[in-house]
Amino acid sequence: MKHIFHSFLFVSFVFCCSQETLAQDKLFTQSFAHPVDLNPAFSGAIDGRYRVTVAYRDQWRSIIESPYTTMGLYGDIKVVQEHSDDYFGAGFSLIADRTAIYNVNQNILSLYGSYHKALNADRKQYLSAGVNFGIAQRNINYEEIYFNDQFNGLDQYSLGTAEILPSNNFAFMDLGLGVSYMTGMGDYSSLSLGLSVDHIPGSSISFYSHSIEQDIEYPEANIYRKFTAFLSMELASNEYVSVLPRVMWQSEGPHQMLSAAALVKFDITNYDNQAFHLGGGVRLNQTFDGGLKPSALYLMAAYEVEGLLIGLSHDITTTSLSSQSPGRGAFELSISFTGLYDNEESMCPTF
Repeated sequence: MKHIFHSFLFVSFVFCCSQETLAQDKLFTQSFAHPVDLNPAFSGAIDGRYRVTVAYRDQWRSIIESPYTTMGLYGDIKVVQEHSDDYFGAGFSLIADRTAIYNVNQNILSLYGSYHKALNADRKQYLSAGVNFGIAQRNINYEEIYFNDQFNGLDQYSLGTAEILPSNNFAFMDLGLGVSYMTGMGDYSSLSLGLSVDHIPGSSISFYSHSIEQDIEYPEANIYRKFTAFLSMELASNEYVSVLPRVMWQSEGPHQMLSAAALVKFDITNYDNQAFHLGGGVRLNQTFDGGLKPSALYLMAAYEVEGLLIGLSHDITTTSLSSQSPGRGAFELSISFTGLYDNEESMCPTF
């Protein structure tokens, strides 16, 4: 009966979700390691000619038997123009969400394009706009889901079921827009800020909406538009030590998130050739009573050398879930490589 109860709760959540209980959108603590996740206007904004990033996030391992994992592969290039300081950017991302509980999966393929207008090339001052187009696919495995009418009266759920289930696989279109502003503030300091909107079409994410017509009308389950605003800075008076503050706000329907972090970047040999990053931050989420309260604290560290950046972070859950396993939350790894590294023509938020 316990297994039946868990199956019932899960199926109710996946198939009959209302506007208040939509599926999780992607979340990375190290989003500045792959900035196209923040804003499509950052595609091509590289201190080099191309950038490739892989990211992995493992969460809820201490709470559920099979953790929820998110994996990302990113790539973007800078397309320079002759006799102009303006340039174009193009890129792609492939995101995969996985959980072994009932094998619920999501895959998102996105393409990015951007244009970067030089306002003052000497100061590395750019105004940028970008767009991303994506296709998302979701599926679930029914083989591990059982219902009460399948109980054989003895010890197994081996009988057939009269439950009418929708197709276990569907896809939907996605679209996003973004603008950003980047400028240098001296020899070693810079500033980036921007605003983006994702999920513009508001596509349905219900399995029933993408299946055969049912006799029962189910609640709508359209994904909310997500708005993201961010501020990123690198503050330094010399080439040896700099401070990297990060602030990001997101709003998706009735839900909000605010995160703030700061890292200290220590030069090891010479500026932007080899460095070590160390810092942390806090994430606040909107609660049922309408206020923003801390949901996680996180620690971050990174090492970079010759265009290679390796980042690690650990989230410490501060909600009631932390009582299950204090001090644990999510682990995240990112590895980025910037090719033909020059650090001269543009800038973008780094780790």
